[in-house]
Amino acid sequence: MIRFSFKKGLTFIELNTRWQLLRRLITGRLQFESDQGEIQNLRDKDILHLWNSGKWLVDESTLGINGDAIYLVTPADLSTYPIKWQEIAKRRLHYLKAIDPDNNKFNSEKWKVLIESASKEIGDTKVPCAKSVHAWWKRYRITKSINSLLPRVKSGYSKKEDARYTIFEDVVKTVYLNSQKLPILDVVRKVQQRVTLVNMHKQEKIKQISKSTIYRWVTNLRSDISDSSRLGADVARNKYRTVIGGLKVRQVLERVEIDHTPLDFMVIDQTTMLPLGRPWLTLAIDKYSRIVVGFYISFNPPSSYAVLQCLKQMILTKDDLLKRFPDIKNDWPVFGIPDLLALDNGMDLHADALKKACLELGIEILYCPAATPEMKGSVERFFRTINQDLIHKLPGTTFSNVGERGDYAAEEMAAIDMETLVHLVTKWFVDVYNMTPHRGIGDTPLNKWIESVKHRTIELPVYPAQLEVITGVPARRTIFHYGIELEGLHYNNRQLQEIRKISGENKQVELKFYEDQVAYIDVFDLYTKEYLRVEAVNEDYTTNLHREAHRLARVQARKKFGEQYSMPQLMEARIDIENIIKDALKAKKMGNRKLAANLLMHDSVSVFESRNPIEEVNTPIKRHVTKAPDLLDSGLNDDLPDVNQKSSIYPIDGEVSS
Repeated sequence: MIRFSFKKGLTFIELNTRWQLLRRLITGRLQFESDQGEIQNLRDKDILHLWNSGKWLVDESTLGINGDAIYLVTPADLSTYPIKWQEIAKRRLHYLKAIDPDNNKFNSEKWKVLIESASKEIGDTKVPCAKSVHAWWKRYRITKSINSLLPRVKSGYSKKEDARYTIFEDVVKTVYLNSQKLPILDVVRKVQQRVTLVNMHKQEKIKQISKSTIYRWVTNLRSDISDSSRLGADVARNKYRTVIGGLKVRQVLERVEIDHTPLDFMVIDQTTMLPLGRPWLTLAIDKYSRIVVGFYISFNPPSSYAVLQCLKQMILTKDDLLKRFPDIKNDWPVFGIPDLLALDNGMDLHADALKKACLELGIEILYCPAATPEMKGSVERFFRTINQDLIHKLPGTTFSNVGERGDYAAEEMAAIDMETLVHLVTKWFVDVYNMTPHRGIGDTPLNKWIESVKHRTIELPVYPAQLEVITGVPARRTIFHYGIELEGLHYNNRQLQEIRKISGENKQVELKFYEDQVAYIDVFDLYTKEYLRVEAVNEDYTTNLHREAHRLARVQARKKFGEQYSMPQLMEARIDIENIIKDALKAKKMGNRKLAANLLMHDSVSVFESRNPIEEVNTPIKRHVTKAPDLLDSGLNDDLPDVNQKSSIYPIDGEVSS
């Protein structure tokens, strides 16, 4: 994706006026000049508000990019290109990260060494030259967009892999890299036997591999991986452990740690006053300043969706969020795209949606091994702090363990709903934790952040709306005359049909859909290279409906009406599901109530958007009624019969004409 930062020459567009950044004043304000010569000095906070609200649009031409910018749609992302092209771009980005051209100016000999080292990390047999990598850097350095590293031509070829080394790799996996701890000599024998068998069935003979070559190949294997396979993961981890006084970071947003934890606290339903259960907190904390950069609270178990919601809040400014709670006194001036995310190694966090979103944003993902909490020490320690300083002091706390809880009836004492919890947590982050001196950094997290930002270029997406598209779930569907069908729903509009008209066929397209709603999808236009928002055809059904509830409604419709159900029957199934959820919210078992809140996606996002999904499910579904046209003014109305009076010609209310 395209980024921008506050550098000299950056230009914003406000209607017909262009504002160019001239300099940063000694007061800390940024000075802009308009086309007419008007001077305006603004704070960073004021500029970000104008950008986030859409009043100021970034002029892409000032970033060194050619082409017109259309601000009503979202530009293409990496996932819309062929897989082969994506791999080429990833490979080129790997070499640029290994060289770090920002700190290592171009030097052919020095770069050659770094390139060769980087090629070994990914097993690249086609090592690029220093001039090629420098050409990639010149295309990448302005926008830092991975799309600039895509190939400019479709043609290309790759050399055949060395057949002998392929045989060696297969043998090593089965003979050497296992817990039997067989000697290298067994590898030699097995490899030579395999070569002999291959030569018996091939006309082009493979040269026999010598013993010394095989020994050299085995010696060149990574020792940590070899020991992990032969000695065990725990033994290898202890063998290669490093104690250097903790991980060192030099500035904010260099490393952000994200983790999940169930809060030691019972949340109640504001309507029924019944406890719903313990919510999950997904938290992002900056390693350098220890400041909270984003969070997400819900009843959903840990997932890539929770990380993406936390990531969106992390990148964007927080001013609009703080307006939701006017009693919060201090600022939360935290925003920007991080360099690296440190995450758990759970299968749910390996989802394509999360990987592609981070790849598009230029964020590196570090999956920490299991049973290694020290890899995310800052966020792990923070969970203890929030529980001790806030959660355990609230009515309805469950404490950290059964021993501490004793006979405290958490379910009976619970008195705080989701909205109040989000309010308290946000206020504690901003007014308490960020303002309290931290022993590990020797200052308050807020002061540490502000001091580091002076020496760090904070980057933001040019299009704030693009974050929603990037964090969507990718899919591929075909456009028909009735639009696109996704999970039993039809999406269609005139712009979508234009793609079909231009191509002259039912064209397959890339799209993004979202878990929190089914009312629309974003479809990638193959010709304009931009995303189009396409609304669902059945608006009555999709209003205030998220995807998991829709999936349950489809299951209910099949169960009740069979596979060939109609849209009115699906609407009836939705009503059935919502009635089941309403009953579950009042059920005796707290597990049922928590599941219902989970299905309704009752979370911190809905609180910041001033929505209550539990109240919405109790609101009758509003159906759109077509208004009758107004009577004509031509005078014909006077000659029309009065249908409100009984007539002997037209039977009304069952009467028989005489």
